[in-house]
Amino acid sequence: MAGRGTDIKLGLNVKQCQVCGIKARGLAPFGQVMETADLDAAELKKRQCNTDPPCGLVVVGTERHESRRIDRQLRGRSGRQGDPGSSVFFLSLEDNLMRLFGSDRIAKIMDRSGAEEGEVITHPLVTRAIEGAQKRVEYQNFQARKRLLDYDDVMNQQREVVYSERLFALEGGEELKAEAVRWIDDSLHRFGEEQGAELPEEWDREFIYNELLMRYLVSAPDIKDPEKIPDQEALDELLKTAGREAFRAKIASWDELGNRHGTENLAERLLSHVMLSVLDEKWKDHLFELDHLRHGIQYRAWGQKDPLVEYKREAFEMFVDLMHDMKSTFADRFFKFQVQVGAPPPSRAQALAAARAEKPEAGVPEADLMVGATAAKGPPPEALQATHGEAGAQSAQPRQRSMPKVGRNDPCPCGSGKKYKKCHGANA
Repeated sequence: MAGRGTDIKLGLNVKQCQVCGIKARGLAPFGQVMETADLDAAELKKRQCNTDPPCGLVVVGTERHESRRIDRQLRGRSGRQGDPGSSVFFLSLEDNLMRLFGSDRIAKIMDRSGAEEGEVITHPLVTRAIEGAQKRVEYQNFQARKRLLDYDDVMNQQREVVYSERLFALEGGEELKAEAVRWIDDSLHRFGEEQGAELPEEWDREFIYNELLMRYLVSAPDIKDPEKIPDQEALDELLKTAGREAFRAKIASWDELGNRHGTENLAERLLSHVMLSVLDEKWKDHLFELDHLRHGIQYRAWGQKDPLVEYKREAFEMFVDLMHDMKSTFADRFFKFQVQVGAPPPSRAQALAAARAEKPEAGVPEADLMVGATAAKGPPPEALQATHGEAGAQSAQPRQRSMPKVGRNDPCPCGSGKKYKKCHGANA
């Protein structure tokens, strides 16, 4: 099958069949195309072209593949561009294809017909049995691909929903703000259901107020008043109103900050950034969990359950939890997102240059310099100079050698007769 898609060029004297009127083509020594002349009847009879014409490319197969399409591709290597050719396949009843899909039946028939061991069998029954085995394998492969597509459709439907939400975040505008408000409403609605699950008389209103303030930075003091918030419906309405007011205040502060510093559409850009970060993070985690579910769901068949049905059910439940988690995380990050506009912090090289400019005589070691630090490690050089006085100044001068440097392979000065590197210089 190597080189599939490239025609095999036939060489000189490969096509010689005069019966079908094909001439032998080839290249002369200097590159010219030449054709052999038509042979007369006597020469044709002499060569016996009618019985065994040496004609074109012959493809010899040693087994049959599981798919008939691959066999046809292999046969199609011959007979290209009008050239002659033929193909022949040899296979054994012990091949995997025949052993798994029909060798017993054929072997029994061959035994009844008196076929001997090693005898070449060419019979339409064998050919039909091979095609039947290939059809069964192709059907099994088709069912496997169809099953895989059914699993992929579940993920594809969820992907369309998530990508539609991501499109809101990418396009921005008023639609993005409206979608963000819907996410915040849904998140606060679920928060109200969680906190107000009991009867209104049993609510811990102080705890609900503090939890709302800590989780979303949304203040709603009316929660503490039982007369204003008598039931669950009033609580939901209060949370919805407080969330929308906090959202509008946050957007207005970002717009004011952008106008002050000359940044256009700062609020939309920040809102898009928060939503995109939440969507991408949660979607990647969800895909990872779906992959684990996909690999382990097959064991449900042992309990007489359809793995595909179980996968669809659990994947849907996971997706519902994903959407709730996305909305809750978005509301949490949006209300806690802080923006600070100012000069960027100095880089390491800039901080080092500034420190050396302030104290050029001391020199600040780069290892001791930290970006944003207020002081270098150790006492200042002025303190050292004042403490040690002239002795400190003398200690700063380099010391002169009292004796010449000894090489590693020179005799040791101690007089032992050994080399310096094996005597006193061993630990140097």
